[in-house]
This record gives sequence, structure tokens and C-alpha cells, in this order.
Amino acid sequence: MGGRLVIRLLLFSVAACVPTGAAAQEEGGGASALGVTVGKLQTDGQKRGDAIFHKNCHLCHISTAQKRELKINADQLVGLFKRPTTNEQAVRQLIQEGIPKRMPSFRYNFTAVELDDLIAYLKIR
Repeated sequence: MGGRLVIRLLLFSVAACVPTGAAAQEEGGGASALGVTVGKLQTDGQKRGDAIFHKNCHLCHISTAQKRELKINADQLVGLFKRPTTNEQAVRQLIQEGIPKRMPSFRYNFTAVELDDLIAYLKIR
């Protein structure tokens, strides 16, 4: 009987890890794990940019209850490039230089290609 319990628990844990529904059918686009809607990741650059964003930027730029409680108010950057005053050069400069006392500089964190990939991702976010 103990063996059956172990097998059931193992099967349950494996089943819990398998994505289901509409999210499982999407191929890397549509919605992030935290419910932020993004455009479909189509290019390799956008996919790499998504990974760069989630490695370096998501701690500040994805809203959570804990961040609201701590009063961390960074924009989620959804629709960033739909704003009339936003252009690629301004975003590139902001990422590289940061904002004093609000956002660190990433000048030495990203290669030129990585920065291009991050911007490609932000354009569809």
C-alpha cells in the first residue's frame, strides 16, 4: 500500500508540472507567467529579449502585491512603445544611463546585441 501512495504522489507531482489549457497551446507569447499581456514572441531576438527582461528587469517592472506594499512603483513597461513620446533611442539611453535614485545604469550589463534584443521585446510588451 505504501508503494501505491508513492506512485500516486509521483504522478500527481508530474501532472501538476504539465501546463494545460490555452497557456500551454501558446508558443512563448500571449501572456507571461504573472498575467501581463504581451505580444506574441515571433523572432529569436524577441525571445532572447524576453529572457533578458525576466533575468534583469522583472524584479522592478512586474507588479506584485509585495512591491505595492513596499511602495516600489516602477512602470510595468506594457505598451511602452505605444506612448507617443517613446522612441527607441530614448529607451536605449535610459537603459544605459539609468535614472538617479530610481533605476540603475545597465551600461556595462548588456552587449549591443543584448540591448537590441531587449528593445525588440519591449516593443511587443
